[in-house]
Amino acid sequence: MEGLDDFDFHMVQSKIESPRKETYEFVEHSDSKPLWKHLSEEQLLAKMDPNVASSYRHALSSKRFVYKESEDNASLLSSLLPNNDAHLKGTEDKIVLYFTSLRGIRKTYEECCIVRTIFRGFRVCVDERDVSMDSSYRKELQSILEGKMVSLPQVFIGGKYIGGAEEIKQLHEAGELAELVEGFAVKHSGFVCGSCGDARFVPCPNCNGSRKVFEEEEGKLRRCPSCNENGLIRCTGCCP
Repeated sequence: MEGLDDFDFHMVQSKIESPRKETYEFVEHSDSKPLWKHLSEEQLLAKMDPNVASSYRHALSSKRFVYKESEDNASLLSSLLPNNDAHLKGTEDKIVLYFTSLRGIRKTYEECCIVRTIFRGFRVCVDERDVSMDSSYRKELQSILEGKMVSLPQVFIGGKYIGGAEEIKQLHEAGELAELVEGFAVKHSGFVCGSCGDARFVPCPNCNGSRKVFEEEEGKLRRCPSCNENGLIRCTGCCP
């Protein structure tokens, strides 16, 4: 093109190079953590489903409560048993419960029902001795405890004196009662004695509950030697 020939174009290569640093710097970085570790507990729960968060809070509070209770009750069993020297001979393989079925004193009756219910929950065989049905049980208990004034119910496990309703409830809440009854005979669920209906007593077959028998040699009535003051004997079906 006209006029372009008057100019010469030359490619100029620049020899200026950008300076390059040859130094290296080590930078320490903290270990990477998952997002949930950077969030507080409340922030984390706020991002969760309400139902899940509620379940988590409930489980966490229960765990803390159980842990605190386990610390408070860790020495409960050791504090109760060593101080009790009373021993019921011949019952090393039994759980014996002294109670009353009379409702004369409401609190006593209710505490007896509570303790009986607790043991039934473990489905273990319990030798229930109703002092209102046989006065010999009351005398037996007073003899073992050396005349100490105690209220019913009273429990012996493996022949060793455990205590009354309050001690049983504390041991049960602490989970230590389950350890004490472990290894004892198990009672089948729903089993009811066909002879006494779980009353543990039946009318005396010798006097039919009248407490009197006729002596032909003497020609008069005498006190029946086979039954107690109520004309009852222990059921041989469930109380051998």
